[in-house]
Amino acid sequence: MNIESLLFDADPALEVRIPDPNSLDALMISGSSTIESATRISSTHESTTRRVISLSHGQVKKPAILTVLAVLVVTAIAVPLAFGHSSPPRKNTTPSVTTPTHGAWSLAGYITQPGWQASSASGPLPTTQQFTVQLTCPTSSTCYSSGTYIKNLHENSHSVISVTHDGGASWQQSLAPGDTTYFYGFSCPTATTCMVVGDVPNTKTHPSLYTTTDGGVSWTSLPMPGLNELPVFLSCASTQKCATIGMVQTTTAPTPTAYFTADGGQSWTAAALPPSFFPSEYAQPALDCFSNGRCVATGTEGFGPNSQELASMIYSTDGGATWASAAAPSMTATSGLMSCSNDSHCVSIESSDDSKGYLVASGELVTNDGGLTWSATPATGLASLNASVPMSFDSISCPTDTQCWASAHLIESECNGSCPYVPDQAVMLATSNGGLTWTAEPLPAPPNASLQYASDYPLYCVSDTDCRAVGTLELTTSASDAGVPSVEQDVVLTLNGVPASGVNGTSNT
Repeated sequence: MNIESLLFDADPALEVRIPDPNSLDALMISGSSTIESATRISSTHESTTRRVISLSHGQVKKPAILTVLAVLVVTAIAVPLAFGHSSPPRKNTTPSVTTPTHGAWSLAGYITQPGWQASSASGPLPTTQQFTVQLTCPTSSTCYSSGTYIKNLHENSHSVISVTHDGGASWQQSLAPGDTTYFYGFSCPTATTCMVVGDVPNTKTHPSLYTTTDGGVSWTSLPMPGLNELPVFLSCASTQKCATIGMVQTTTAPTPTAYFTADGGQSWTAAALPPSFFPSEYAQPALDCFSNGRCVATGTEGFGPNSQELASMIYSTDGGATWASAAAPSMTATSGLMSCSNDSHCVSIESSDDSKGYLVASGELVTNDGGLTWSATPATGLASLNASVPMSFDSISCPTDTQCWASAHLIESECNGSCPYVPDQAVMLATSNGGLTWTAEPLPAPPNASLQYASDYPLYCVSDTDCRAVGTLELTTSASDAGVPSVEQDVVLTLNGVPASGVNGTSNT
């Protein structure tokens, strides 16, 4: 059985209509019944449900993960719609790609509804996972991921966790609480020990720290401090020491919070954050802690409708017990995507709104001293090659000081559902000189000519020769126009190759 036939045999979207979600789910997940309107625009198609959108709640700036989940439940699996529109649909913009000097990306397996499918004839696996939002790989063979399970029309959506111990070829459902729990902030200090924050939105309950010590076979939970605190960024330097940064949602203004534990979550202590610091709005964790006590976090400063939001970086030297502001150049930023290769070196891609409200790269910050000071880099290659097609960034992973991969998507349609279907287009970027220049890397060919990658998020690199990403396959514009049934399918992409060559052919090793 080949990959193509397996895809269409296993994909129920081609034979069974996935039910529309209950609109009440959106209110449950959003944490508010009075959300007015979106102030930051995003592509309306399915692949955008995992990305960053910001909503207004009066004058409250809400973390993007809430909106991601709300939009996720409202849209579910979309059937392409064609509305009357005077302008012709935009043709897909294909980014130019370089020869894959970083190694070749390939299909490793499928995340499908109702289950995972390996890229062989091994048959369906017992899990249901859509809209994957988190991925972390403590080793080359072991990865954990979380996504959403929309069971049926009359039940609330909830999160599930899946695990692989063979590098992504096969996955098993690891944790599914069965209620409206959502997971945030994966952190896995070892292959067998992994922590994740679980919370039931809009219930005024405390979040819980879920922990596995046997590779995902079983999980235990412990209560955490905080109420209505979403998202919660978590980083565990060891099986005992963890730190969190989050936002408490209120009806007046969000309040940043921080906690740390030294006993594996048995007890937590509050920590003060620098004034005017707000955690990053990205769903990807914006916090990284290391065994020497160093922690680095990215966010913004400036709050309110008339405030200019600027990149704000903070650091800790005692495992998150105390925090200080870093020295960083002034850079407009709504959110930052950060990855640290070690306790000294981190790269953060900053994003802000363009003239139409789409999040695009506004610059890049790099630190080489553990977050004390940051410098701006030219970051050539982070802008879309076509000014009329915005490119928005979704995740970044830097396994070494010089090598990073970043996943992005081209927003091919800006008409917010008022014109014919045009899917976003995934872009994979790589740098081998610490972020000075970025080049597009080719993704593997979709298993069928009617499909294309609409996103390649989330992304995680174990080393400079071993990365994983979750790509979302959707119909091409021509396939949709031809009446092919809607498809929304997550696939696991793997990168296996040799370390990238440096600039002008010099080696990074």
